[in-house]
Amino acid sequence: MNVLDGKVAIVTGAGAGLGRAIATSLARAGASIALVDLDETAANETLEIITSLGGRGRAYRCDVSDRVQVDTTWDDTATEFGRLDIVVNNAGVSFVGPSILDTTDEAWHTSIGVMQTGVFYGMRAAARHMIPQGSGSVVNVSSIRGFSSNPGRIAYCAAKAAVLMMTKVAAGEWAPHGVRANAVAPGVQRTPMWESDVARGAIDEDAILAVLPAGRIGDPHEVGELVVFLCRDDMTYINGSCVTIDGALTAVPIG
Repeated sequence: MNVLDGKVAIVTGAGAGLGRAIATSLARAGASIALVDLDETAANETLEIITSLGGRGRAYRCDVSDRVQVDTTWDDTATEFGRLDIVVNNAGVSFVGPSILDTTDEAWHTSIGVMQTGVFYGMRAAARHMIPQGSGSVVNVSSIRGFSSNPGRIAYCAAKAAVLMMTKVAAGEWAPHGVRANAVAPGVQRTPMWESDVARGAIDEDAILAVLPAGRIGDPHEVGELVVFLCRDDMTYINGSCVTIDGALTAVPIG
């Protein structure tokens, strides 16, 4: 028996990168997955992977910065699968490089809209289903940049820092109802977003590797396995926590 057999999970940003890895790990653990992404084609590609593993799921196109779309997608998931047990708010965007002076209104509002407001919408919609049933686990994907600043990423850092506090507020509110809220804070991960930023020169991978104690870029599937751990029924006393998974990058002063 798998640890998440019978569970139903929503994963946002499930079309690629961390979201795809998280969705795949949850499916391997037995959960049925609602694969939420703005790019429905990418979400369906993840669905094909999950199906090939013997898992069950469905792709949903959803802009997480749109309240109506989030509420509708969460309701549709609960209706189609019969319940909602896990929500992983992972969808993200990346604007790496511009200084505060050069950060555009569009970059700011898009970042906050997806990674802060979108997480709030996902949390609120999850609570509407989980609190009445007296159980559930919400995992918000933050970042080490939520507590370790990175010049050139003002909007990203601000949104990821907000996610950490929203997680704590939710844990305190929901714990009496049997619902958990935790966060994970990945460090550098080999995702398509990372590869794109490296390719255009916004990130110097060699410089990162030179100071990264683990000596390698993170594997998104490790984040997926961490999410599975946090969603297990025998881990219900872990609530309001942020688990860092960064190869010790933030454990050294130069990180």
